Amino acid sequence: MNFDFSIVWSLLPVFAVILSGYGLRRFDFPGESFWPPAEGLTYYILFPSLLLQKTATAPLESHPILLMAAALSLAVFLMTLLLFLALPWWSAGKKSFTSFYQGSIRFNTYVGLAAAFALFGNEGLTISALALSILIPLLNILCVSVLVGFSSQGKRGWTRIVIEVIRNPLVLACVGGGLLNITGTGLHRTINDTLMIFGRAALPLGLLSVGAGLDFSAARKSGKIVTATCFLKLLLFPLVMWAVCTGLGLAPAAASIAVLFAALPGSPAAYILAKQLDGDSLLMASVITAQTPLSMVTLPLVMAFLVP
Repeated sequence: MNFDFSIVWSLLPVFAVILSGYGLRRFDFPGESFWPPAEGLTYYILFPSLLLQKTATAPLESHPILLMAAALSLAVFLMTLLLFLALPWWSAGKKSFTSFYQGSIRFNTYVGLAAAFALFGNEGLTISALALSILIPLLNILCVSVLVGFSSQGKRGWTRIVIEVIRNPLVLACVGGGLLNITGTGLHRTINDTLMIFGRAALPLGLLSVGAGLDFSAARKSGKIVTATCFLKLLLFPLVMWAVCTGLGLAPAAASIAVLFAALPGSPAAYILAKQLDGDSLLMASVITAQTPLSMVTLPLVMAFLVP
């Protein structure tokens, strides 16, 4: 099988912007005070706008949404089962297991949408929005459940799970857009165009923020757990996703997006969640920082050899 270098060239600009973000922060431009508001703007306004617009206007009749939901959910649950099989031999502590779990299953939405657009254009963005409307609520419920279940939150645990999932802006955007689409309400042209403008700003600012958030000092403290999460997230999870999509007969375009998201590096949101819910945030930072540059090699390979 010949390697398709066009995939590398398509993804190269995505990683170039990430590295630019790292370089800008390293040289203190435009200043340390710029990045926290930029990250907040991206997380709470720009990406929700993109997801809301895409899910509200996606032609559902053109995409097998139910089959896609089944494939994505099955792959996630299979990975979850595999990760929990390690528990009887886990000796690093409950907090570290929560970061091991998040690092092996969560993905960077910013990189995913940018890569989907680079590889598949507007259709890739539309299918990605539909996939995210399934994956984001599911993964948030699972990850918050694991963090709460491995902490001493007591009877308030399930209440906290519901609160953390409901207040997630990406979950709200996906659910809101899906309801507007299913009910036929849609978006007024002015609102649609406004959300599209916000959405265009989401990808570059999101990727710059990903690069600015890389912490190689934390990654240098990594060990066997970080190595394991890199293998599980960047190689095994996409292989599991590919096997499930192939077995269920998912359409090539949808299967390609599913494999792409499975092969993405870990999410900065996992670090935030680890800090909020008393997880191992230092280990989580190490996992994200190790996976992001490594994915520059593994992602093109996965897409070249697994995508139909």
